[in-house]
Amino acid sequence: VDLSSGRLAGFEALIRWQHPERGMISPDEFVPLAERTGLIIELGAFVLERAAHDLATWQKDFPQEPPMFSSVNVSSRQLLDDLPGAVSDLLQKTEIPPSSLRLEVTESLVMDDPERAAAILSALKKTGVKLALDDFGTGYSSLSYLQQFPFDVVKIDKSFVQAMGSDGDQDAIVRSVLTLAQDLKLDVVAEGVEDDAARASLQALGCTYGQGYFFGQPLDADEAHDFIARHTG
Repeated sequence: VDLSSGRLAGFEALIRWQHPERGMISPDEFVPLAERTGLIIELGAFVLERAAHDLATWQKDFPQEPPMFSSVNVSSRQLLDDLPGAVSDLLQKTEIPPSSLRLEVTESLVMDDPERAAAILSALKKTGVKLALDDFGTGYSSLSYLQQFPFDVVKIDKSFVQAMGSDGDQDAIVRSVLTLAQDLKLDVVAEGVEDDAARASLQALGCTYGQGYFFGQPLDADEAHDFIARHTG
C-alpha cells in the first residue's frame, strides 16, 4: 500500500502447497527440498509466470497510474539459470509494463557469488524490471550491496518494523534506512505492518510502501481480484 495516499499499489507473490492429504504446507518445508533437487528452477519459473499473468489481468481490469506491481522472490539457483532471457520472454508474452514486475533477492543470495550476481542483476535491469533487496538489515554487508548492485527497492525486514515503538534502537534503524534510501533515490517497502500505529509511524517517517496483515490477509489470485475491486476505483 502506498503510505502517502493509502492506495493499493501491488502484491507479493508467495508460493504455497495445498497438499491433497496434508493440507497447506509451508514453503519452509518444500522450498529447501526443491533447492536441493534442482526443482526450484521449474518451481520458480512457474511462480514467475503465474504472477506475471495474474498481474496482466489485474492491470487490464483495474488500470491505474502507476500500474499495479507484483513482486516475486528469486532463488540462487534461478540466478544460475538464464533468468534474464526468461524474464524478457515473459514480458513480451504478457505485455505488462516491465517496471511493474519486481524481482526480490536476499543479501545471502548475492553474497554467495557477488561477481556473478552483479552480472545477472545488470542483465535483468536491462529488461526494465525493478530489483528489490529483500530482508534489508538482517545481513552484514547491506550498505555495500546498495552501492554494488543496481537495486531500485529496499525492503525493511519485519523484525525491525514490528519492534518499532517498543525499542528506540529499532526506530533509529528504520529511520536511518529510510534516510539512506531517499538519498540513493530508492523506494522502500516496510514488511510486517500489523497495526495502525506502525502504519502511522512509517508514514510519518516518509516510507514509500507498507506491506503486511494490517492491509490484508494472504489471498489466492481470484480472491486478490475481488480484493482489488473493493479497494480501487
